[in-house]
Amino acid sequence: MNILDEEKEMVKYDKSKVALSIGYLPRQLGQAWAEVLKIKLPLAYAKCQQIVFCGMGGSNLASELVRSIYGAEIKKPFVLVRNYNLPAFVNKNTLVIISSYSGNTEESISCLKQAKNKKAKIFCLASGGKIMALAQKNKLPFYKINTKYNPSGQPRYGLGSQLGAALALFSNLKIIKINNQEIANAVEYLEIFNKKINNHSPSADNWAKNLALKLSGRLPILIAAEFLSANARILANQINESAKNLAFSYLIPELNHHLMDGLSWPPAAAQKIKVLFFNARGYSQPIAKRFLITQKVLKKQQINFIDYLISGESKLLACLEILLLGSWLSFYLAVLNKKDPAQVPWVDFFKKELEN
Repeated sequence: MNILDEEKEMVKYDKSKVALSIGYLPRQLGQAWAEVLKIKLPLAYAKCQQIVFCGMGGSNLASELVRSIYGAEIKKPFVLVRNYNLPAFVNKNTLVIISSYSGNTEESISCLKQAKNKKAKIFCLASGGKIMALAQKNKLPFYKINTKYNPSGQPRYGLGSQLGAALALFSNLKIIKINNQEIANAVEYLEIFNKKINNHSPSADNWAKNLALKLSGRLPILIAAEFLSANARILANQINESAKNLAFSYLIPELNHHLMDGLSWPPAAAQKIKVLFFNARGYSQPIAKRFLITQKVLKKQQINFIDYLISGESKLLACLEILLLGSWLSFYLAVLNKKDPAQVPWVDFFKKELEN
């Protein structure tokens, strides 16, 4: 029996409606885009000289996606912070975006207080909590994430909302060029793609289920490049958290300078490795060549790999395709591993210990 084609079995492990959240990703994107686009920001915000995006875990993944897709056109320094402290250069000319899905992340709260002391231009992104309270108290611009389309409550499965908000914010400030039609096309593309890979679609025709079955019991190594760089990291995070399964992400060309010579040892680990390439027609010629040669090396080393060719033609669509595919893939791996995809027991334990 293939457990992925037994909906009753999947429901047994999905007590927090993760599958429903994943299927809502297109709606998350469209809703947040429309709502943030209506927010009126102070004119001075568009004149910022640097951008600092602060968030932990799933709350900083949207910024990585934006930087991967639009990095070549963002003309201002754009720094991601996953820590308690802001860079020393932050000043009144810096746009500091504070992102925390719960609104109670202590590292993000620390950065918010520092940004206020430095008189930076601040925008807050949260579903509530202390950050939302501080934003309202200090009359800071903010977007309260609408959690309607994320019944699981997990930040990594509310990424559509965070990405839609970030895209709209950066569009408002004329940091990137994107319009309503592009978002509408993206939502439609995701809705169609979701029907092909969601939990109601049988394994025989479901790419995400097939990938999960091929990666089951393996150590996934996820490889991407250029505008899909963030996707590899995001999927590794999702597999770690949701499937309770070790996974690593690497980028071409960097991995060509070290990883290939480390794949053969120790032998027990090498035999468990399964490499997943995210290949795209939009890659530059040097990167496309490196993908081919890297796969040639793996064949010589007898390392198993899968070459997934992305259908999305634009950078945004390719990114969103992998985001949705990866979300379902991590969910299916959780079911195959007989784990609840929403629960993160060791992360929760760690947070409780910090409070003592």
